[in-house]
Amino acid sequence: YSVTNIVKTEPDIHGLVSFSATVTHVFERVDGVYNTGENDPERTAYASEWQPVEGARFIYSDGTTNPPPVLPPYVQEKITLSTGARVFGLVLCGAALLLSIAFFAWTLSYRKTVVVRASQPLFLDLLCIGAFIMAAAIIPMSVEGSDAACQAIPWLFTTGFIVVFSALLSNMKRVNEMYFRRDCRRVVVGAKDVMKPFLFLFTENLAILISWTVVAPLTSKYIETGAEDKFGRSTSAYHSCYPQDASKQDITFLVLILSINLISLLYANVEAFRGRSIRTQYSESKFIGLTMLILLQAFIIGVPLFIVAYDSPTARFVVTSSLTFILCTAVLLPMFLPKMKYLRKYQEQQERIAVKKKLLKKKQWALDGLAYGDWQSEGGAPSAHYQTSFVNDEEKASRGLEIMDMDEERHRD
Repeated sequence: YSVTNIVKTEPDIHGLVSFSATVTHVFERVDGVYNTGENDPERTAYASEWQPVEGARFIYSDGTTNPPPVLPPYVQEKITLSTGARVFGLVLCGAALLLSIAFFAWTLSYRKTVVVRASQPLFLDLLCIGAFIMAAAIIPMSVEGSDAACQAIPWLFTTGFIVVFSALLSNMKRVNEMYFRRDCRRVVVGAKDVMKPFLFLFTENLAILISWTVVAPLTSKYIETGAEDKFGRSTSAYHSCYPQDASKQDITFLVLILSINLISLLYANVEAFRGRSIRTQYSESKFIGLTMLILLQAFIIGVPLFIVAYDSPTARFVVTSSLTFILCTAVLLPMFLPKMKYLRKYQEQQERIAVKKKLLKKKQWALDGLAYGDWQSEGGAPSAHYQTSFVNDEEKASRGLEIMDMDEERHRD
């Protein structure tokens, strides 16, 4: 082996440049045996080292024989998710999961009541399930160094959003269809009608997610920030979920998913605007429209924030976890808190009616006692007309009290 120093000469009068090659170092054997082979006693190995060629000097790129300084050790800063941001996001995740479980349990407990039946228990169940799946996407967002976590993020978030959104859209279309229908035929909206938007959106998003996972699967990587030292070496890199093959960008699949869901969200807001003047029982259409508007605003504000904060794992995680929490609470709170309030009012009204009925019965017993006393004193029995008319009066009074309470609550609202 040898080291050849190739040096460019100055241009001649014709502008031609030539190169001279000079051997400055050779890798040669040093006399003397220093090792004997264990397997082959006759085999010997000789020491070899680089030896300078006498009279030859190595010319460096600056035109001198002075070697450049030795490069300092290469150190690259790994920008990862901070502990505080991880705790913050997991707390939001836990709160959203607990809200979903609590509202789902409330729906199961009161699914036979008038308030829950008016909103369809299946609709409320889908909201809780979708919010739970969407909130669970925060967990893999907080995990670094796992390819499975990177691939789970779009699957969980997209699936949860589709479940929630399809439930809201189907309910809004149900109200609009019944209100704007020109004929007077009865309209029945069952589970199949609720599942139609879900199956349509889920099929489209599922095809994109499968293609994304097969063509450009997301993996855990460190992306260089572009900052370099004076020797041109990268000094920092941030953690991100990136396609396994750098030549296959995932932006196409991301844009497709965002476009499909944005168009669907705009269509749902148009439906909500059409039904803005519809007054339904428990004002459900108003709260569905409010939820649709919050989802659209979160989409418009959240996407630019995500793009700006993408290079910082901490800022990106805070934005995505906060946005996911806002979406979950925007779906659950407007849809369940008013229903809980109405159910409490309904139960209080039923308790008041029960108390008044009980008082009427006591009054009837007292009057029956008086009638029985009159019967004993006169030696006869109370007339059937008296008993029948009194029982009818009690029924009329009980029904009248119910109507009065309903009118009172309606005027109060």
